[in-house]
Formats: sequence, structure tokens, C-alpha cells
Amino acid sequence: MTDQPHLTARDFTGVLDIAREAVASHLRSGEQAGPDAEVVSAEGTDGEGLVRATVTSDGRVASVDLTPKAVRLPAEDLAAAVVAAVNGAWDALAATVREKTRAQAAGSWDPARIMALQQAAAMRTGALIDKLASMNTAAGRVPRAGRTPNT
Repeated sequence: MTDQPHLTARDFTGVLDIAREAVASHLRSGEQAGPDAEVVSAEGTDGEGLVRATVTSDGRVASVDLTPKAVRLPAEDLAAAVVAAVNGAWDALAATVREKTRAQAAGSWDPARIMALQQAAAMRTGALIDKLASMNTAAGRVPRAGRTPNT
């Protein structure tokens, strides 16, 4: 893990704050908003499995678990492993939220409702065209050929 950039405790705290706020902001703007929203969690690990982190959809880091080997790492390597685990958890959480959103969207697909909306839009568009044609006629212009007004 020595190929990771040197991270201080301040860097680590800043990264967590930015990530937490970004996820919380994204979830506030999406379908998770509201006091009754389900809190979803996800886990991530560093590449070597030394650190496991759990984050929640309300923007919190729920837990960070370290193996005994992780505790013996130099501070900068430990910090890098924690950052990797937390970022992995955020990625997993984002994937979970995307999948839930897709499933909810697919479940709300109602072909009959969409057909009714299309028919209503067509009727309104036809009424608009009829009104424009009558305005053209009243202004002394000839209406477009081939168009019969709706009745």
C-alpha cells in the first residue's frame, strides 16, 4: 500500500466530509427524501481486505472495522486503506440506490396510463391546431389543405 499518496488525519476527515455530504445531498434530492424514507446501507473494503466500512443512505459512516494486521500498518497506509474501504462502500451504496430506483421505475410502468396521457396530449394538440386554423381563417388567410378540424 506504499504506492498510495501520503494522507494526514485532516485529509482523511475532509475526504469523509465531502463524500458524506455528496451522498446525502444526492439522496435528499432523490426518492429517499422524507421522514419515512428507508435507510439503506452498503459495505466496502480496501483492496487487501484489511478494512471494512459500512455507510448509510442518510450520509453516515456506520462502522469501520479493522483487522489485526491493519492496526499494525503505518498511519498513512492505514488511512489509505480506510479511504479505499469507505469509497468502496459509497460506490456500493450508489449502485444499490440506482438499482432500487430502476426497480421502482419499472414497477410503476403503466402502459394504460401512458396511452391515456398520449391520447389527452393528441386531443389538446388537435384543439390547438383547430384554434390556430380558425384564427387564420378569421384573419383572412386560407387554412392548410388536408387538415379537417376536430369535432
